[in-house]
Amino acid sequence: MRFLSKDPNTGIERWMEYDYETDTLKEYAFADVTAEVEASKHFAKDDAYWKQGVKDEMAHYAHIPAIILEKWANEGVDINDRQALFQMVNKPEYAYLKTTTKYHAG
Repeated sequence: MRFLSKDPNTGIERWMEYDYETDTLKEYAFADVTAEVEASKHFAKDDAYWKQGVKDEMAHYAHIPAIILEKWANEGVDINDRQALFQMVNKPEYAYLKTTTKYHAG
């Protein structure tokens, strides 16, 4: 694999690989989202964080790293549609993105 670039804002690294058997180039994107996911888990355990957000009328429901937004967009999810994003983070496989234990019914 060959390194192409790294976005300084998102941390997304782009890599390229040439497949000799199929004579095609494949591009891969990687990002370390460990710190972001750990922060979401921390906030989900902190009920005071949620309550303060509700009080301020700006409750933080989820944090979605850029690499995951890119993945969803490539899968056909309209990442500019708030309801589509709520639906995605409410799926069990993406619950780790939520900063609360609450459920957004939409």
